[in-house]
Amino acid sequence: MSSHEPLPLKDLAPSDQLALAALLRLLVRLDGRFTDGEQEELGDLALAMGERRFWQVMDEAAQTLPDEAGIREAAKRVTDQDARELLYVALVRVAESDVIQSSEAGLLEWLRSEWNIVEGEA
Repeated sequence: MSSHEPLPLKDLAPSDQLALAALLRLLVRLDGRFTDGEQEELGDLALAMGERRFWQVMDEAAQTLPDEAGIREAAKRVTDQDARELLYVALVRVAESDVIQSSEAGLLEWLRSEWNIVEGEA
């Protein structure tokens, strides 16, 4: 998928949308700052999912998955490989909107391993 191609986030199962939102919240928190680039990418993802739904699921993720352990457990429950790859692409787009920090790279590496994603195929 090209970096400008909209992602079909509306097609994700609600539980996978929740996992994406939780992972996005974690990714943005990891480097301790919310950059303009990250904000712009989140805006693009909101448009792709539907803005109202996106922000609802972001709020739900904050309430139901407040810590990293819970977020990683939610990620493990994403079992559809197409959904995994879609979530991974979305997360990489946000991470690449500025310089990828080592903490962000660590999360992406864990997801690649957990979800069996081959770099370059997602």
